[in-house]
Amino acid sequence: MEEVEFRISLHLSLQRALLGEVYPSIRAVAYESDDLKRLKIIYYLDREPNDMDYESLSDVCGEVLADLNFEKVEQICEYTLKPFSTLAGNSNLVYRRKEYQQ
Repeated sequence: MEEVEFRISLHLSLQRALLGEVYPSIRAVAYESDDLKRLKIIYYLDREPNDMDYESLSDVCGEVLADLNFEKVEQICEYTLKPFSTLAGNSNLVYRRKEYQQ
């Protein structure tokens, strides 16, 4: 699979996997990947992560792995209030909620 086709497939797979999994505490969801070798999915939350967050992220990863066979998957739930532009993987966001500047 060529690079552009792979990126499109991964992005669409992640967006499909997130259907029904996005809830108010999730600020953004990003990913990083090295072809089919490694996938990292990051939930950026507006509070400290709990078991429900890790379970949701695990479900999303399972859905993606049903589409694409990665060798290694890393799942991260991170509490942060930093601006989106400073977050790791911000160029690969598959979800970002609207936030108003105060």
